[in-house]
Amino acid sequence: MKIVRHNPNVLHDGVKHCFTRSLSRPWLAVGLLIVCGSSAVAQSDLPIPPRTDLATELATDLTSPAAFQQPSDPANELPALSLIEQVIDRLANGPAFDGKVRQRVRAAGREIVGVGTYTQVGGGTGRFAMQMTMMDGEGKHTLHQVSDGRLAWTRTEIGDEVSLTRVDVGWLDEGARTLRRQDRIKPSMKVGGLTEMLDTIRRDYDLHLGLSQLDGRRLYVIVGNLKSSRRETIEQDLRGDKWPALYPTRVHVAVTADNEPDSDFGKGLPVRIEHWGDPSEESEIDDPRTIAERQRAPEAKPTRQLISLFEFYSIQPITPPPIDKFQLENQDASITFVNETSRYEDRFDIRVSAKERAKYR
Repeated sequence: MKIVRHNPNVLHDGVKHCFTRSLSRPWLAVGLLIVCGSSAVAQSDLPIPPRTDLATELATDLTSPAAFQQPSDPANELPALSLIEQVIDRLANGPAFDGKVRQRVRAAGREIVGVGTYTQVGGGTGRFAMQMTMMDGEGKHTLHQVSDGRLAWTRTEIGDEVSLTRVDVGWLDEGARTLRRQDRIKPSMKVGGLTEMLDTIRRDYDLHLGLSQLDGRRLYVIVGNLKSSRRETIEQDLRGDKWPALYPTRVHVAVTADNEPDSDFGKGLPVRIEHWGDPSEESEIDDPRTIAERQRAPEAKPTRQLISLFEFYSIQPITPPPIDKFQLENQDASITFVNETSRYEDRFDIRVSAKERAKYR
């Protein structure tokens, strides 16, 4: 098997929250790269109740366009940051569980649906496994993302095109130890899967907290708007090109407030993640009927488009599976894989000497 070192590239239209590569079809890139999906037709079904007694500063409107441009209030951001950090810690260090995942993606006038499974060992192991299959009318496409706490792999297959990447997460932990860091959540626990997705939201978005319900369940909803500093960085990378219609500038993360009654499990886990684009009069992800309606009523305010919707359900506690479940199998020696460890060294600011690096090999 050949190895290619990571080569930083310019911004892709597809969203990249996990350690996967850009793909040739934009609608699949959104689904397989963000590990989320959506339908621009299906609007959010997280109804917001009247203001509660959780805190007077909590957001009560998660979908009003008027709220999209409001700057983040530090008083609102603190509880949201605290909650998302607790959720990441719950995933990384909590008890093992598995569940099913479902995603919907609508882009370039097309909609695809993906289904799969997710397993998180927790307990500080860094082990997880996720498999997703998507159908777009032209064939079956798959994503397999797995980490045993030492090596993290992502394999995507779209038609005859196979992409494979690797991150040496064991080295990231060793590098952090070399720098005498003693964080409760090690770098290996924040590469791939739900933990990286949430950690990226924590890093790139101004957050505030709200309450909602879904099918009678109480939910905390973390609402994020893309930070102005992050937007400026992306715009610099674009070098004058148009803002990517599929890059999310707003996110909603729904977290369960209570355990499931039948399993007495699941409190504090994310069950729904929405990614929304900028308000737009017309974009490639718009429903044609919406465009026609806006042409008839030009005074109407631009609305955001739901780019992706990720749902996590049938969550249940499990006994941690053996480590071989979290190792990539049947590797094809003819496939050249990309080693993206250096990108994560930058992400986690792991700077060590070549001598220290060589000790790990």
